Amino acid sequence: MQKIEIGLDEIAIIWSVEDVMQQCDWLTKEEALDVLQDIEHNHDANIGVNWHFIEYRAYMRYPPEEADDVEV
Repeated sequence: MQKIEIGLDEIAIIWSVEDVMQQCDWLTKEEALDVLQDIEHNHDANIGVNWHFIEYRAYMRYPPEEADDVEV
């Protein structure tokens, strides 16, 4: 695990593969990691990362078999 040093005048929000898999239970661990990396490179800094964005990116990359059941 890599250590992240945060200054007293900084914050960091960490999202994990487990977070992605909790929100998007149809993903494998490898797919969740891919989604997390996609989010890192494609998020809008004006919006940030949130549960809806995680689910949206996961759905776009790996649509579940029962796509009608997923609300994005």
